[in-house]
Amino acid sequence: MKVVLLKDVPNLGKKGEVKEVKDGYGRNFLMRNGLAEILTPRIETQLKIQKAGEEKAAEAEKEKSAALKAKIEKTKLVIKTRVGEAGRVFGSVTPAKITAELEKLGVKIEKEQVLSEPIKTLGEHKVKIKLPHGMGAELDIVIESSEAKTSK
Repeated sequence: MKVVLLKDVPNLGKKGEVKEVKDGYGRNFLMRNGLAEILTPRIETQLKIQKAGEEKAAEAEKEKSAALKAKIEKTKLVIKTRVGEAGRVFGSVTPAKITAELEKLGVKIEKEQVLSEPIKTLGEHKVKIKLPHGMGAELDIVIESSEAKTSK
């Protein structure tokens, strides 16, 4: 008997999958517990339409991620921070700060997507950013001193 799973079933499959099961297992367990229903031509057509819609949405999401990747890689982020006498940064530049600076430029990402340890030195740095659909981007960051240098 062919059934369509209505919920994820351990050791059998995920919601929406079509599976071939024994008649007794299908009727006495899966259908009785609301985990599956018998595959009919009407349900099969609905599944095809649903799958096509999901694929279209996934493709649109992938294009959105590619556009975000291009935007991130074109950006050179300059972060000004306080610096001590030895040229060491007070505190550090954290993923949260990087995310906040990117948001000012119109790029919205979560701090968990920034794959970097806190940056504690001045200069240029490359930071990897994890994007959906297995994509990644590299962001150029320049850490500069916020104090104006005065010559004596």
